[in-house]
Amino acid sequence: MMTDLLVMVLAIALLCAGFFLYRMYRNRDLPPKGGIRVATRPDRQSAIRSSSKDLSLREGMDQTVESSSFPAPGGVDESAQTLQACLKNGMALIFSGEAIPREKALPLLRIDDVRDDVRERVSSHIVSLKNFDTVYQLQRIMGDPKTTMADLSRMITGNPLLSAKILQVANSAYYRMEQKLNSISHAIMIIGIVNLKTIIYHEGVLEALKEKSFRNEPAMQTVWQHVNYASIYASYMHYLFGGLNMGNLFTLGLLHDIGKFIMMRLTPLPKNGNEPPRDYSPDWTMIEEDEVFGINHALVGQLALQHWGLSQLIVETVTLHHAPGYTAPADLGLDRESLQYLLVMFLADQAARLFAGRGSADTRVDCLHPAYHCLIDQNKLSRLIVDKSLMGQLREAEAITGIYA
Repeated sequence: MMTDLLVMVLAIALLCAGFFLYRMYRNRDLPPKGGIRVATRPDRQSAIRSSSKDLSLREGMDQTVESSSFPAPGGVDESAQTLQACLKNGMALIFSGEAIPREKALPLLRIDDVRDDVRERVSSHIVSLKNFDTVYQLQRIMGDPKTTMADLSRMITGNPLLSAKILQVANSAYYRMEQKLNSISHAIMIIGIVNLKTIIYHEGVLEALKEKSFRNEPAMQTVWQHVNYASIYASYMHYLFGGLNMGNLFTLGLLHDIGKFIMMRLTPLPKNGNEPPRDYSPDWTMIEEDEVFGINHALVGQLALQHWGLSQLIVETVTLHHAPGYTAPADLGLDRESLQYLLVMFLADQAARLFAGRGSADTRVDCLHPAYHCLIDQNKLSRLIVDKSLMGQLREAEAITGIYA
């Protein structure tokens, strides 16, 4: 009797194990195909509007998912496995490019290459903006381990508008608080330091640009979403190199596209004939920006950050954050640590595009110059960009952005 019972239990166990293995086989990760464009850097004469050569994911992949099957950002049906596969394969494409011959490479643009009248016009506009230094100093205070919750509360309560924003986010439906919060200290604990830094930066940019909101400005909303993602990615990617400061990387992520916000209010260069002026798009390449404005967002960011007195590390990284796509590290003249910060910022910029695009056919990423490949542990990077805590922080940021933006 006991023998029969034991045989029956073993049989049931084997059936369950077989069914479980079958389900795992059916639900294994499926890498996406297509939908992501890799931009390479051609010479100026042959540069097309996209400044890129379109490449699809490697041919011959088994078990593919068409890009049309990817849900829209924030979709409730989004598969974690599909998102992870999209991010991993998109990041792999960044390392798939070949080096452009030096004689055909896009020259590294310097501020001295910009026409004097254009540089003066942009500088004049920046001077008319409010000083951003106060927000930057507040970010530094929050990154100081000696700063206490009481210190943060005192700083924030001195700004009624900022206090209202933070309480608004903490009391939103996302956090599902049973009772309404009225304490800034409690609200900070609920939303976390990362989200607090983002909200403070958001308010600082609005104040500096003399804007009331990004909500009715789709282009600004797009840039804001991107820098939000990039800052989170950058801070997590400090694990790629020892000794990099997470706070510095987070700030670099928030500031790297500050030039785009400013360019949206610049006047394009006059055109011959009756050609109407083009409205600025955050999706433009730097070549397009140069053609329309005589300057690009990286150099506009350089002028603004220098005017506001920010550190050399921040100014250099923002100025060069696209350079690893087309310039070898030896040609940049940076020390080892500065080069690591720049490389992290470049990768975070690409990862933020991939996360926002979710496999969309319009998602464009830049190839990394092969001279940088030996500096990065690609296996570590592949694991890092799909880290569960990182994904959670990105989704939280995505969920609450609509509340205060």
